[in-house]
Amino acid sequence: MTDEFKVSSKTITVAGRKLTVHKSTFEAQLKRFTLMESAEQSMNGNGVPQEGEGLEAIVRRGFTRVTYPSLTACTSGKVFTEDECYRIESDELEKWLTTARGMNPSWFPAAAEDAEETIEKKE
Repeated sequence: MTDEFKVSSKTITVAGRKLTVHKSTFEAQLKRFTLMESAEQSMNGNGVPQEGEGLEAIVRRGFTRVTYPSLTACTSGKVFTEDECYRIESDELEKWLTTARGMNPSWFPAAAEDAEETIEKKE
């Protein structure tokens, strides 16, 4: 007999796509960790900004390393690719991010904190 577990979730529409954002589960945490590790490895293995990189590069790196893996790990439906996230309207992306942050606040550090952490690694 299989018991179904209730996991808190919220369905939203982002840029015409219906997405369901779920509260963290152990499985979602594992998926998030795996996605974050994969992102780190795709960025020369260390995720540290290169000399001369500007603020935009630092913010993109943070999105790739933390934000996008966190969004996809807690979301089901036709999830946007990372590239698509850069092309949808900002308020639509913000709606998804706000919902995901509300369901899983510890997964989404404030953008300023993430940028500061990246800058500290650089120094």
